Amino acid sequence: MTVVPFRTRNQGTRQAQPLSAQSNRNIRRPPAGVKAVGIDLGTTNSVVSVFKEHLEQPSTLAYDDGAALVPSIVYWNPETQTEAVGREAARQAGQDLAEIIRSTKRQMGIPQQHFRSNGREYSPELAATSVLNYLAAHEDLLEESKLHGRLWAVVTVPAHFDDAARSATIAAAEAANINVLRIVNEPTAAALAYSMLPDVRHLERENLVVYDLGGGTFDVSVVEREGLVFNVLASEGDVRLGGDDLDQALAEHLLTHVTPTLSARRMKQGTAGFKALLQLAEDAKKKFQTDGEVHVQSGSLDDSGAAIDVVVKRDVFEGLALPFIQRTLSLTERAIHAARKKAKDVSRILLVGGSTRVAIVRKMLEQYFPHCQVDARLEPDLAVSWGAAVQAAIILGLEPNTILVDVCSHSLGVGVAEDSRSIDENFRKVARKFGILNSVSEDQLQRVLGDRVDEFQKELRGLLRVAPIIHRNSALPSKRSEFFNTLYENQAAVQVIVVQGEGETVGENRFIGAFMFPLKQPCPAASQCEIQLTYDQNGMIHVLAKQLKTDNQAEAVFDSRTGEVTGWVNVSDLNADRPDGLEEQADETVQTGAPAEMPRQQNAFLVKAKRQLMRTQSGSEKHGILSSIIDEYEKLLEQTARGEDCDDEMDALEAEYDKNF
Repeated sequence: MTVVPFRTRNQGTRQAQPLSAQSNRNIRRPPAGVKAVGIDLGTTNSVVSVFKEHLEQPSTLAYDDGAALVPSIVYWNPETQTEAVGREAARQAGQDLAEIIRSTKRQMGIPQQHFRSNGREYSPELAATSVLNYLAAHEDLLEESKLHGRLWAVVTVPAHFDDAARSATIAAAEAANINVLRIVNEPTAAALAYSMLPDVRHLERENLVVYDLGGGTFDVSVVEREGLVFNVLASEGDVRLGGDDLDQALAEHLLTHVTPTLSARRMKQGTAGFKALLQLAEDAKKKFQTDGEVHVQSGSLDDSGAAIDVVVKRDVFEGLALPFIQRTLSLTERAIHAARKKAKDVSRILLVGGSTRVAIVRKMLEQYFPHCQVDARLEPDLAVSWGAAVQAAIILGLEPNTILVDVCSHSLGVGVAEDSRSIDENFRKVARKFGILNSVSEDQLQRVLGDRVDEFQKELRGLLRVAPIIHRNSALPSKRSEFFNTLYENQAAVQVIVVQGEGETVGENRFIGAFMFPLKQPCPAASQCEIQLTYDQNGMIHVLAKQLKTDNQAEAVFDSRTGEVTGWVNVSDLNADRPDGLEEQADETVQTGAPAEMPRQQNAFLVKAKRQLMRTQSGSEKHGILSSIIDEYEKLLEQTARGEDCDDEMDALEAEYDKNF
């Protein structure tokens, strides 16, 4: 029989709650004494910083030529059969610009994406691993790896990276022998860095907007700060909007001035000539920061004799850049609205990312948000890595008084059908698209379509409506359940289809994965099932399915880069045979050296409670009660991180808080 999704149920939603032991199966403990390392794995440049106590800001490691910025580029040298990264890659490539691999971050997590350098193929993940291997080879970090077996670090990603891109980033780090303490959103990390400045550290409360325009991505976050408590209220962004787009627009303008005309016509995306134009455009963009006009000249763009000699004025460049900057302003306005704030409520706009050096960016921000201070005191290329190092220090207990609560940037839900008629109608729509005009059985469908049956099922799945369970901008970590009904009498199973995004149908969203959940029989129509979705601290996804009034429940682990199920745990019977093709993922805890005390975790409830504590008179009875609740709650969080189930005790403490406060 056809396995169908759930029918949605309009009531019975369970609200967000702390993570359970099931959602923390792969937490790894950092050994005692590890350094607080933050890595900004950027589209254009990458940076590493280390937190050191008693310093006003983290220290940034210097690499080739004493520079902190490492170009995120890779080059395969065909003569020596070796790989070069960063400035060395640019030196070895020389004029061979077409063979340099760059800006791969935009493709992270997207399957079947490949880049080539002199015949050697790189996926975005492999290119990131090469850059991370280079970063980890710094002498200070090599010493850390030798001491603890591998490097431990916080790694940053764009706030709008989806689950697949985050998974790919973690996989790249692990391939470079780096254990990821936490994945942190780039604008969130930058807010930490800016707010550690001595002249603002003492502020009790402020609303911040972090405007992060990098080489390949744009992110904006609205952050509410109360003392050393940082609460991200909303996040917006575009992983395909950044300084690269300004280079592209200027390069296309320069192409109209290339001679001879025949050579210009042959310059397409990816050719050596166009890549040379992109490099000239990037150089000109940097000069426009100070110069009113730039002379762009090259006598040999490629081996066809193409050349360019033109003077470009700044207002021409700003006209080309205007649509992209307006897009960032629109996203900024949306983030402020999503945070339920007004522009006048924002005290500072913090500038992050190398592309914020472009003069028109600051000018338009000041015009668009006249009541806000545009704060560019920190080096825009370094702020994210500084904040990542501070976050590492928070996790390791070196910066114990600082609390950071981030949000998820995408909604998370499951595919559902309204009723059997909608399933039949969807089937007919897809069947007509595949040229099937008459009713067919499943066996007949297989014979008619052959190898195209998987494509048919994908199309059919894409028409399902999405029932959101965790909404975007929910505080991390977040766990939430929704209850659904089965459609048919004695239904054998349901297909749990998990998607990420804001679209109304499955096909309009990012497909995370799907798995079959066998139902215990007898199973009457409208039997209730619970689907529990979890975003952990890294913004990664966990899924748990339960058949109510039975002991039948199962947890699936997806590789969201491919949609495949990589792990399966039948919670009701761990010794039962698992469905074909599903393998159990080992519960892995890695320890190197002496086990360290587990760092205390923070979540939305703790932030709320600690804010209340600051407003409660010290020494009063309520202050004592609240202090006790916070201490007990933090201990329970540590126990969940070690695999213990403390949900009931946590619920009791939250109920006690609600009763008293």
